[in-house]
Amino acid sequence: MFDMKKFAAFLVGKRREKNITQGQLADIVGVTHQAVSKWERGESMPELSKLSELSNALDVPTEEFVAAMHSDDRGENETACLDDDYYALPDKTLVGDVYVLAPFLSKQTLTTAITEITLSKGSAISSMLFKFADEEILRDVALAVFSTDTDKGRIHLLPYLPQNEVSKLILNRYSTGGVDAILPLLPYAKEKEVVDMIFKSVVSTAGNWHPFMKILPSILPEVVVENGIDYAVEFGVGSFHNWWKLLGPMNTANIFIGYCRHFSHSFSAWSDIAPYLRYADTNLMIEELEKMKADGYDFNMTVNYAQMKALPPPISEKLTEYGMKADVEHFDRVNFTASMQNNWNGRNDADEFEDRISELEDRIDELESTVEDLESTIEELESRLDELEDQ
Repeated sequence: MFDMKKFAAFLVGKRREKNITQGQLADIVGVTHQAVSKWERGESMPELSKLSELSNALDVPTEEFVAAMHSDDRGENETACLDDDYYALPDKTLVGDVYVLAPFLSKQTLTTAITEITLSKGSAISSMLFKFADEEILRDVALAVFSTDTDKGRIHLLPYLPQNEVSKLILNRYSTGGVDAILPLLPYAKEKEVVDMIFKSVVSTAGNWHPFMKILPSILPEVVVENGIDYAVEFGVGSFHNWWKLLGPMNTANIFIGYCRHFSHSFSAWSDIAPYLRYADTNLMIEELEKMKADGYDFNMTVNYAQMKALPPPISEKLTEYGMKADVEHFDRVNFTASMQNNWNGRNDADEFEDRISELEDRIDELESTVEDLESTIEELESRLDELEDQ
């Protein structure tokens, strides 16, 4: 099975192609000069953990090193299946030994091998073998591993776990472990009802979206958008001022569209989103303007030149095409009020002012809550410091 002489010749050739000495290679890989010398004399072979370092040092794919370890000569009755060699291993959780055999194992044995290593050492280690398995094997491994109580780590197998099992896992963890236990799992959930329920529950408990900061781009877009619209309506579009890049252009555009539709495309709503339109998908926003035009929306109004100039050019050009004018000299208040009266759905300046005040008050409440949380954390840290000093 193993051919140390073949591997030795392969290593010598690749090292010389790179024009480096045995000592230099030893330093790069993190072994002794004697170890490299033994490899090249065919007296031993490197551990698997060193293959990726050899690969990087010599610019050779790891697969070529693995292939070089095996003999090309096989008898007529010898098959490529090395299941017997796997079952003969004294320790089947050593990923290096299994890695060498993996390309030549049957599906059933490879499934067993990946499962055993995962249960023993976690999916971070066993994931090195995933490249040799198809989705059916990994699905079977995921089902087997998640049916146990192992605490070694299983997250690398989540993409292969059936969705009904992912949902069950999330709900079970949420009922017993709280938010921290389910947030790493949420990006792998694709059942909208479950994701939406968890999302709303977390926001309700935290009072904001901060728990989702690291995983937001991976959560179902439709859940993010629908909840984003609700949050923007309640707390104002400005509450997302640090989130646009995380939300992404499409999610941002769809939140803006939903927000404006909620207020029947009032001028006030579009004014709210205008400063942030550069973060939104321009094509989606233009499609919405075209739909508004088809539905009879009256764009024939005069706005401040600075307002129009601040918009992304494709949007300002579309508004101009539909009849909106930018007054460089002055803002025609009378004409503006008359033109927008129908589009505001009866909302006047007083209503708008009150809404703004309410929005700011909500924001202040949110900031005060954050300050209280920080003060509580500081108190806990000070208490802990006192305990440590007493010890």
